[in-house]
Amino acid sequence: METGMELKVSPPALPPEVALAVDARDRALAALVALAEALGTPDSVPAALAEAEAALSQARVALKGLEGARQAAVGPAGALGTLGDEDEQRLRQFGAKAEEAAAALEREERRARQCQHWLWAWHGLTMGLMMLCGAVLSLDSVRTALGVTEDGHLLLALAVVAVSCEVAWWGLETSWRHLATAAGHQRDMALRLRDRAQQVAATRASAEAAADTNEATADVLGQLEEVTLALGTLVAAVTRDREETPWGTRGQGFPSAARALGDIIVALGTSREGHKEVTRRLEVAQGALVGQG
Repeated sequence: METGMELKVSPPALPPEVALAVDARDRALAALVALAEALGTPDSVPAALAEAEAALSQARVALKGLEGARQAAVGPAGALGTLGDEDEQRLRQFGAKAEEAAAALEREERRARQCQHWLWAWHGLTMGLMMLCGAVLSLDSVRTALGVTEDGHLLLALAVVAVSCEVAWWGLETSWRHLATAAGHQRDMALRLRDRAQQVAATRASAEAAADTNEATADVLGQLEEVTLALGTLVAAVTRDREETPWGTRGQGFPSAARALGDIIVALGTSREGHKEVTRRLEVAQGALVGQG
């Protein structure tokens, strides 16, 4: 039976529950029309009612599955609200600035290491000169020739230079270690910012995809709910007529079902244009019941 309600599926792919729901909806619509038309010939009602009950059971199971799938798809859209005002591009810009800061700190660290290297070389040279001068100045002939005393200021000056070099060396040791630590922190910050930017981009993309999926899923869910309600109403009415009146007695007919059909026709006729063919056949079936009961 052509229902005129084909699902328009567009990327991203819809969850498998949607296809199951569409099948259940189509079966339920067919069973609804078949049961309504069978009311005009009471002998065919039992088989039509059995099929309607089976279709109704399938529709309810599919409805429950589709509701669960829709709830699962809401998660990415909800995660979008947790992002606040975070922006992928701004995060990447901050990450780039952190990278630049790390690179500048690393350059300072290298300069500190180079200075430390030269200070250690000067320290070694000074210590060598102190040893050499100490040995040379221990000779009386050399001191006499130079006109200096054994406790002259040369060794003291060299000692001061050596100590200064060592103190500066230790200061640079501490400095470049702090610079290395700061550069590492900047690198870590840049990495975290890049990772967060990727997370934000992925979350936004997932939320956009989920929004499309939710829209299509909600449309099918609404269709299935309407058809399930209509079929359930007619099945209940026919069952009630079966209990209250003997089947096969055309004079008694199906008064509850006739009233239910009127409500179903109004509900389906005002809900979706795709139900035009269904409502037309239901109106014909209801017309055949006029005068019964």
